[in-house]
Amino acid sequence: MWVNHLFLNKIFPQINLKTKDVSGWSGKGMHTTTFAEMYDLPFGGKIIDTPGIRELGLVDISKQELSHYFPEMRILMNDCQFNNCMHTEEPNCAVKNAVNTNKVSAERYISYRNILDSIDEKKY
Repeated sequence: MWVNHLFLNKIFPQINLKTKDVSGWSGKGMHTTTFAEMYDLPFGGKIIDTPGIRELGLVDISKQELSHYFPEMRILMNDCQFNNCMHTEEPNCAVKNAVNTNKVSAERYISYRNILDSIDEKKY
């Protein structure tokens, strides 16, 4: 799970992680971590602060198979009208119907669509 330093400092002030302002031009947080460090949490968990990671990407997943990685979508796929449904614009899509009736989280569906749009099919 990705957690920002300001949040961690609020809930665990004893950690006192170094922070910087959000960049004015990118709107993203600026890195302050220069080496990996692990912190023990009061309830027994741990947090590892590592430098240099801004985002993660998917490797070797095609657009057609992406919905298989969303369990709530995977169980509905066989109910779509088309067996190659991408759950975007197709009629009688069980996934879109489930989103529209709040049986599948709209936030999860938005995540699916964002990831789908980011997959570069030229690799396949």
